[in-house]
Amino acid sequence: MDSTTGDDLRSNMSTMLAGALTLALSHTNRRTLAWAEEHGGANGDDAAADGNGNGGGGSTATSRYSASNEDERLQSRILVISVSGSTDAAHQYIPVMNSIFACQRLNIPIDVCKLSGDAVFLQQASDATKGVYMALAEPRGLLQYLMMAFLPDQRSRRHLVLPTRVDVDFRAACFCHRRVVDVGFVCSICLSIFCEPPPGNDCMTCGTHLDIEGNAKPALLPRKKKKKKRVNGASGTGTPMSTPTPGP
Repeated sequence: MDSTTGDDLRSNMSTMLAGALTLALSHTNRRTLAWAEEHGGANGDDAAADGNGNGGGGSTATSRYSASNEDERLQSRILVISVSGSTDAAHQYIPVMNSIFACQRLNIPIDVCKLSGDAVFLQQASDATKGVYMALAEPRGLLQYLMMAFLPDQRSRRHLVLPTRVDVDFRAACFCHRRVVDVGFVCSICLSIFCEPPPGNDCMTCGTHLDIEGNAKPALLPRKKKKKKRVNGASGTGTPMSTPTPGP
């Protein structure tokens, strides 16, 4: 951050969401370690080891120990106030998802305060980490939203009905045109997503040659002919019988 200049910020037109999340995680990790050293708090590995050594009641003891340990240790949250578009961070998809998984593992909720538009990645981040996602209908009430929805900590949230988003968009954005796609092409090496085959079938992120048969004609299987069902009592087409000759 000390080496960042004004020209660097003006040349970059997108938000540095991945860098902000990584910086927040680094600061949280330092504060958590410092707090544990001062208060002698136990970490998650000690809780797991204690639970595994308790015979038949290990699962119950582990859950109780984890709950008490969760209340005793330092709890952190991340608040993202976003005004960018939905696909602004498409080129940061991999580092953003890595940050989301790290927050999910450390039980750090990501709260999102959306002032304008909608963001697919932030919806996924809030849903995966059990955070609060709110798109403000009235931006002039920003202070009230921050105090009522985002101020309560994790202990208080257990007793509150938090605003949640049901219709979470789990689609991904392509790396080439930053469009949200339903079906696309994924690189098997770096997991980059493309809405169409890249030029020369080479991944634009890692350069791996992709074996894409986009122009090949799909193989068509012949349909099986359905057998006609016979009607009950009918014997099909039979041999015609001659008319008997009348007697004298």
